Amino acid sequence: MPAGTLVWYLAIVLLGSALVSYVLSFASRRLAIEYRALDMPRGQRKIHKLPMPLWGGLGIAATICIAVLFLGLDGSIFQKITSWQLIGFAAGILVLNFGGLLDDKFDLKPGQAILFPVVAALIVIFTGTTIGHVTHPGTSGALFLDWWTWQPFNGFFKLVLPSDALAFVWLMVAMYAAKISDGLDGLVTGIAVIGATMVGALSALPTYYQPASAILAALVTGSYLGFLPRNMHPAKQFLGEGGATMAGFCLGFLAIVSSAKIAIAMAAMAVPVADVAIVVLRRVLNGKPWYKGDSSHLHFRLLAAGLPHRSIVWLLWLISAAAGVTALLLQTRGKIFLVLILALMTALGSWFADRQIRKRLPTVEPRNEQEK
Repeated sequence: MPAGTLVWYLAIVLLGSALVSYVLSFASRRLAIEYRALDMPRGQRKIHKLPMPLWGGLGIAATICIAVLFLGLDGSIFQKITSWQLIGFAAGILVLNFGGLLDDKFDLKPGQAILFPVVAALIVIFTGTTIGHVTHPGTSGALFLDWWTWQPFNGFFKLVLPSDALAFVWLMVAMYAAKISDGLDGLVTGIAVIGATMVGALSALPTYYQPASAILAALVTGSYLGFLPRNMHPAKQFLGEGGATMAGFCLGFLAIVSSAKIAIAMAAMAVPVADVAIVVLRRVLNGKPWYKGDSSHLHFRLLAAGLPHRSIVWLLWLISAAAGVTALLLQTRGKIFLVLILALMTALGSWFADRQIRKRLPTVEPRNEQEK
């Protein structure tokens, strides 16, 4: 596809998907209210004051799946992405949103909720999407990961190790980083827009030119961008479990099919991923269940430290965008160094927020000599 034609395709897909997603957000909100899929304002992680409709991911999922089906009919658009990969992508989105519907309505246990991301990741892998190689940090060459292959059931599906294992871990990390970061209005929606834009921008550059990946990235960007006005603070609707995990799933899938541009997506998601690692480590050290949600995440800590809701979201968006743009200009070793710097910044940000929170706590004077 010529570069001039690609520009028109990207513009049409981006604007068209944004419009459709925006319109469908009204329908998904109405469904959530009708079936009482509401996020109630109770618990330490809840900062909204009124019941909030969930299921925001439904409109986004419908937009992406319909567009993939429609665009996939023209074999010239997704030349470098196979039909099976597209089917796996759409099926994974449907699985995540089905699980999200159940979780938002019935509040599934963590052991039950994780089944849907696991199934979505396995579907993608079994339909041919894997991390076949990574760029060697010390050289410009590639390190191939097809060390062992297993083809059971007369080759009905193929398991390649460690390629498929790495792809599975990457998709799970991306999904849960997005899910856990969905605590402030618009935060994850904006990160999905930024991450998909970065992957699409790199895919459209002459050096890497991959029209199929760029168009699919524009579709994801537009679908989340259309929901963003409804999700910005003060939000009118939340993504819900399905919409949040789908954000990480889409970014993870895009990073793989665009020739394993994982470093770009990781740079855009470095702060959420590092925050998850820090929080899990803190829970383990304190003897708490690592999987149990609480308000110890960076965005909640910054809010408790006194930063305005909107300012925190814009700050984290700005960091993600700056990291993504910087990663576009760096080689492999530089991208790894960038991700490490962002992880360190996240740890320092969490430490700073804790200090500010302690300063805001009222000082209790000892009442008698015994208490001194």
